[in-house]
Amino acid sequence: MSIGATIKKLRRERDMTQEQLAEFLGITANAVSQWECDRTAPDISQLPVLANIFRVSADVLLGIDVETKDARIDEIYQEIRELWCAGQRTEAEKVCREGLAQFPDSSILMGSLAYFLSCSNNQAKQDESISLFERIRNSTNDDKTKNFAIGNLCQLYMQVGKEEIAKQLAESVPDPIYTKVDFRLMTLRGEDWAYELRNRIQLDFNSFIWKLRNLILSFKGKHPLFTEEERLVLWQKSIDMVKVFYENGDYGFDEQLLIDAHFNKACIFITLNDLESALSELEKMLSHIHQFDQFSAGLLGGLVVVPADKWPTSLLTRPRDENDPQLTQTISTASTENAAMEYLKKLSDSKFDPIRNHPRFAAVVEELKKTAHE
Repeated sequence: MSIGATIKKLRRERDMTQEQLAEFLGITANAVSQWECDRTAPDISQLPVLANIFRVSADVLLGIDVETKDARIDEIYQEIRELWCAGQRTEAEKVCREGLAQFPDSSILMGSLAYFLSCSNNQAKQDESISLFERIRNSTNDDKTKNFAIGNLCQLYMQVGKEEIAKQLAESVPDPIYTKVDFRLMTLRGEDWAYELRNRIQLDFNSFIWKLRNLILSFKGKHPLFTEEERLVLWQKSIDMVKVFYENGDYGFDEQLLIDAHFNKACIFITLNDLESALSELEKMLSHIHQFDQFSAGLLGGLVVVPADKWPTSLLTRPRDENDPQLTQTISTASTENAAMEYLKKLSDSKFDPIRNHPRFAAVVEELKKTAHE
C-alpha cells in the first residue's frame, strides 16, 4: 500500500475530512488530495506530525508491516545463531550482512555482526566492529542494548590500544542503585519472592565461578599473577565450590566447569612434570565428560528447554515447575559437537606428548573415541 493510500485509509478510519487533516498540518486540502491520489508525497518533516495525528508509527505510514518485519528479523537472527553454533562462522557473517542490507536499523543484527567481527584479530574487522557498536550506542534508547554495546566497545578499544577512550566509556555508564532483579524482588511476596531470590543466587554463583576461571587463566605471560602451584589451588577451589553448590551431583550444563577445571589442572601438572597427577586429572575429566554428554544429548546448539527427566534436584537449583525460567537456557558451547569430541581434539595437542604413550592416557583417548561425535 502506498503512503497516499495509507493516509487516506487512516483518515477515513478516524472520520476525518481532507480539510480537517489539512488544517492540522497547516496546508491546503488540495495538498492532502494530491497525496491520497499519489500525485505527490508528504515532506519527510511531516511524517512525525502525521504519525502523531493518526496515533501510529512512521513505519505504518510508510507501509512497513512492523510485525512481519520483526518476525523476519527474528528468523534471520535464529539462522545466524544456528550457523554460528555449528561453527559456520563465515556463513553466519554473510547471512548477517544480507539481513542488515534489508533491515539496516536492526540493533540485534548490527550487534550480531559487530560481535562476530570483534572475535577476529583482523584490524579492519575490529574497526568495523567498533563502528557498528558505536552506531548501536548512539541510536538506541534501550539501556540493556546500549550497555551491551558499551561493554564490547571497552574491550575493543583496549585491544586496539585506545585505552583512554575505553576508560571514558566505562565511566559513562551510571551505577544503578537497583537492578531490574532488585525491583522485581520488591514486588514479590512469599514463595514467589523465595524463588526469585534463589534464581538470583544461582546467577550470581555462575557469574562468580566464570570470573574465577577467567582470573586463573589470566596473566600467564611475563607478569603472572599466580604461580603454577597457586593456580592448581584455585582450580581446585572452583571444583570444590561447584560440588558444594550442587550437593546432589546434578551439575547439568555446569558440568562443563568441572571438565574445564580438571583439564587445566592436568595441563599444569604436565608443566610441573607431575605426570601421575596429570593422568589422574584427565581420568576425572573423562568421568565428567561422560556425565555431561549423557545429560546434554539432544540439547546442544542454542536455546533449549531442559526436559523433566533431566531436572536438577539440588536445593538451590531444583525448578519450581515446568515454567521455571532456569529450564530454558542458552548453551555456552561453541558448536553442537559433544564434549567427548571437543576434548579428544584438545588432547591431540603437543603439550600432552610427555604422557601420550602412557597406557592410562591411551585409555582416556579410547574412551572418548567411543562416544565422540560431531
